[in-house]
Amino acid sequence: MVDFHVHCEYSIDGEGSVDEYARAALSKGLSHICFTTHCDLDPERRHHDGRVKLKGKIIDVTSPWLESYIGEVEAASKAYAGLGLQVLCGLEVGYVPGIEEMIRSAVDPYEFDFLLGGVHTLSGIDIVSAREAPECFKTRSPRQVCEEYYSCLEEAVSCGLFDCIAHIDIYKRCGLDFYGESLNDAHHGLVEPVLEAMATANLSLEINSGGLRKGLGSPYPSSDILQAAKSAGVSSLTFGSDCHLPEDVGDGLDTCLEIAQGAGFDRIVVFEERRPRQIPIEELNVQGR
Repeated sequence: MVDFHVHCEYSIDGEGSVDEYARAALSKGLSHICFTTHCDLDPERRHHDGRVKLKGKIIDVTSPWLESYIGEVEAASKAYAGLGLQVLCGLEVGYVPGIEEMIRSAVDPYEFDFLLGGVHTLSGIDIVSAREAPECFKTRSPRQVCEEYYSCLEEAVSCGLFDCIAHIDIYKRCGLDFYGESLNDAHHGLVEPVLEAMATANLSLEINSGGLRKGLGSPYPSSDILQAAKSAGVSSLTFGSDCHLPEDVGDGLDTCLEIAQGAGFDRIVVFEERRPRQIPIEELNVQGR
């Protein structure tokens, strides 16, 4: 199995070193692990999200830290290559419209394996935060949330900066508690244009097992969105646990595998130096099977 969404201690909400995650991945029989430290550059949320940790100290995301992060991942890549684990280096970039040049300036000087793009905020409010999200939801209907969210996500797709789109229905994390089941149908007619744009751009879609750990009963995306992705022509999937603790590496990805097969997908992709390589699903080694 492969895990292409991993947050170590460089992420402000991550715990554990690069080596601890690599050891956990090796113990679970994973063949690939890709670190995707949060990189949030929205100037309106600089004091909330625009931070990382370096040697235990919280610093601004625009400070010099990427050299340390990349160097640590590269050291792990060399250390574990002979043991059957490929360790890769990426970022999860928080997208908001208008910061494309800031993102490009931040990532272009470096050689990453994988850039994961995700939308976490609407109108400057973090919809993934249980503390902040109600401030957004109380002024919007479920449909209005989805209209704003997928409009923003379509811009993330069209900007050409990313290899993959993360947790495409992440608004459900806090939104289901606020709105109830009515939120589950609010995406119809809105997600399809995004999926079609992804297919045209040959962008990968992530299946993210974080929704399972959050008790939502399904990963991100839900099975109906995954089936819509298949119908829209999306053929490139990545698997990610979105883990923030070493013990959660690879967690729930066996369920993601079953859901992907149920939706008609027969292969996933892994990235190295931002080049995709397809792996037939039947070749994946799933821990515990």
